Amino acid sequence: MYRLLIILASFLFTAHALRASVAIPYIFVKNYTIDNYKASCQNWSFSLTPDGILYVANNSGLLAFDGNTWKLYPLPGQEEVTGVTNYNDTIYTCNETMLGSWTRDKEGILHYHPLNTVPPEVRFAPPPVEIPFTLPKEIQNAQPSAFATNGTLFFIGTQTQGLYITNSDGTILQHLSLQNQLQDNIVRFICVQDSRQIWVALDNGLSQISFDPPITLLGERSTIGKLTNAGLDGDQLYIQTNLGYFKRSLGAVSPFIPVSEAEAQPYLWVNKAPVPSISQLFRDTEALGKFARTELVYPTGNDLYWLSSGNEAGLFHVADGIGTLKCRLLFDNYNMNLVTRGKRIIPLNDSLVLASAMQGALLINIRELIGSSLGNTPLKISGLEFVDASGIHRLPINTQHISLPHNFQEVNLQVGTTIFTPSHQISYKIEGVSSDWSAWQNDGKISFLQLPEGHYELKVRKYVIKGPYPELTLSIEVRPPWYNTLWAWLSYIAIVWFLVHAVLRHNLKNLHKEEQEKAEAERQAEQQQIQILKNRMLEAELQNKNNELTIQTTALVKRNQAVQSLLEELEKQKEILGERYPNKFYNRMKGLMEETLNNQADWILFESYFNSTHQTFIDRLRQQYGDLTTGDLRICCLLRMNLSTKEIASIMNVSVRAIELRRYRLRKRLGLEGERNLVDFLMDL
Repeated sequence: MYRLLIILASFLFTAHALRASVAIPYIFVKNYTIDNYKASCQNWSFSLTPDGILYVANNSGLLAFDGNTWKLYPLPGQEEVTGVTNYNDTIYTCNETMLGSWTRDKEGILHYHPLNTVPPEVRFAPPPVEIPFTLPKEIQNAQPSAFATNGTLFFIGTQTQGLYITNSDGTILQHLSLQNQLQDNIVRFICVQDSRQIWVALDNGLSQISFDPPITLLGERSTIGKLTNAGLDGDQLYIQTNLGYFKRSLGAVSPFIPVSEAEAQPYLWVNKAPVPSISQLFRDTEALGKFARTELVYPTGNDLYWLSSGNEAGLFHVADGIGTLKCRLLFDNYNMNLVTRGKRIIPLNDSLVLASAMQGALLINIRELIGSSLGNTPLKISGLEFVDASGIHRLPINTQHISLPHNFQEVNLQVGTTIFTPSHQISYKIEGVSSDWSAWQNDGKISFLQLPEGHYELKVRKYVIKGPYPELTLSIEVRPPWYNTLWAWLSYIAIVWFLVHAVLRHNLKNLHKEEQEKAEAERQAEQQQIQILKNRMLEAELQNKNNELTIQTTALVKRNQAVQSLLEELEKQKEILGERYPNKFYNRMKGLMEETLNNQADWILFESYFNSTHQTFIDRLRQQYGDLTTGDLRICCLLRMNLSTKEIASIMNVSVRAIELRRYRLRKRLGLEGERNLVDFLMDL
């Protein structure tokens, strides 16, 4: 009887599990830890805005998640946030002692405003979920703490055993806990994102749970090994690995169990037709993009082929050598990695394929991939700033154009993709710098260093399963330095024009000056030539006058010498004849001779000739030496003519001794000392 009860209980449990697995055969859990969002591990509640931004009440403050980037906004007192909701584009938060609202500025930054009350429409607690069934004993014992529903499924969080998912009659369809994908057993809050995804706030982290995802890990490599082949028999999946043969049901959440080769071999996939190469399938391999570099082609039937490159696979429909991309799958989005060697993508039926990954066997639902619209939400900027020597400068996020100074050091962008998919990959390029897209990255952060002045376009694209990549284009202008601006160049042109004008004016002035100087030089040359001629004429005239003076003086000397000779002869005759030479005749003759020797008219004529030849010599003597007598002046003039003492004595009708005595006195009056020659002194005067 005891064994019967055990068997019956086991049967009922198995039936219950099968029933549950049929309702939700697969889930995908994306866990976020403190390493992701950089805040407290303890989270209390969620609020999801219409534009897809998730807000989380956290012990460290308010968390915001745009699908790629987490931002923490602490309260002024560094207090915890225990409740969060949104109403009319405003975020409201609360804790035991504080109420407040948050609004965004043009730079996308939230700012806190304390409140005493909130509008009556604001509700921090969601409407209570009506549970149409009695909670199973298992859930009651786990201390239920949070409830939510998407209309068909019910989600019950507990304080000790994680999250339970049930149907409308209370049957447990799935249990997630520390032992099964969830990172904590204490559930604080559940937020329904849409019919296929929910968010769970845990005492240690956050989780996003997706139902029936297009890719699912069926079995871990650590237990089943590396996949080499697979096949499907109804609902039973058979696989071949390097560790042997295994099977499991696709309709139940159950592990793989070992089977014999004989059991599995009849159902393993066999490709009867030879696998074509890329060049055989496609006329234009360049149109395949990165998939043109694939080495293996995996046919799935109905002219569909999988091409794999790196950690990405694309499904192409081929018709007449033309390939049409139906969907693509970047396994990084699911934290999965295809094997690098011995890669396999094996068709199971017209909608399911099995792929070999480093983590294990991956089930891919092609119809789900092709029909999925998830991930097509647009890109948007959630943060924009640049750094220069003065610090960090934030820019408006609702812009399609940014202007940067020439000396910026770094630009940082945060690109949001909203939260509608488990993970997001973005790629970017800066046209004008590079024509190649960057590698796919999942943090939503774009940084680039200083660019030369000019205009650029930043293009950002988001990875989606099908169709063209959604793109965001941002125009970038790097302003030139002040010395390379239009106004600077206009100033340079003005300065150059001014300088050229000044140089031309200076050159014209110099040319005019040179012409004037040349004319003046010619005039001066002419005047100099005229002066030379005048000087020559004056010299000739002076020479003539000097010659006349010399002649007159010589004649005067000779006359006086002759008169003196006659006078001496007269004295001799008188002495010889005595009384015989009458005194009357003697005296008369002697008087005439002496009158001739002392004739003042001769001196006046001499001075006239002398002054015309030696100009102001006599005036200079009179000015410098006022005590000179008329006789001294005459002796000076005669000495300047370089006449001998004897000749001077003859002209002045005195003795040679008298002249020598007067020369001695003259030296004293002129102040000549030593051996200074009197004639030389007078010549230089």
